[in-house]
Amino acid sequence: MADHSSHDDHGGHDDGPEPTRGYAPGGHGTPGGLALAANGLRLEPAATRFDPGESADWTYRIVGEDGRVVTDFEAAHGQRSHLILVRRDLTRFQHLHPDMESDGAWRVEGLSLPDPGVYRAFVDIVVDGQPTTLGFDLFASGPGEIEARPDSSHRATADGYDIELRTDGVAARERSRLTFEIRRDGEPVPELGAYLGALGHLVALREGDLAYLHVHPAETASDSGRVEFGARFPTPGRYRLFLQARPAGVLITTRFDVRVDA
Repeated sequence: MADHSSHDDHGGHDDGPEPTRGYAPGGHGTPGGLALAANGLRLEPAATRFDPGESADWTYRIVGEDGRVVTDFEAAHGQRSHLILVRRDLTRFQHLHPDMESDGAWRVEGLSLPDPGVYRAFVDIVVDGQPTTLGFDLFASGPGEIEARPDSSHRATADGYDIELRTDGVAARERSRLTFEIRRDGEPVPELGAYLGALGHLVALREGDLAYLHVHPAETASDSGRVEFGARFPTPGRYRLFLQARPAGVLITTRFDVRVDA
């Protein structure tokens, strides 16, 4: 299992980047992850309660309408299942790639929910050519603090890199271009390596219900220091963006906040 995570501030074209994918029953433009069942599939986690900061092996299964465990999955971005974990205050973020066992159970070795709180687990899968995102809440017991979030944040730092989100404004239901510039010591990074088959990976979560949008990158030059995404946000409101990129072979995860206008 590959672990691409961050617990702090440090996740076919039609005349432009591929559309935002929500992986919900309504199609790629519809937010996903709002339900444990969609597209004839159901997410069944083995456990939902954890001790914060303690590692434990965890499994989940995907079950079809006939009650049978689904075992035939197609790869998307080089993996047959993507697991995104986000605390519901939109702070803690993990991007994991579980391994499927012979009985169809997906195993996450040493899963840890770092702090008390409620976490949303998003499972991205493709079955019979249909991409789907299923969601389920996990709980880490104990007192915790809810972190305040800015109304808008377009700059972040991670591992010595400075990342800036450059956009002139975002409107609901319209195609928006999100450009991230990655610099080190004031200069654009000379090379962006591939991560999951592209120059970046972006997840957008809507404040209030954590509606999940998986945004695909446009094709940009790896030596430009930039990675661009085309996104279509379904409703006005605030969204938190988790960007993952790999400058100079170092995987970084940063977060940004945007307000989408009506």
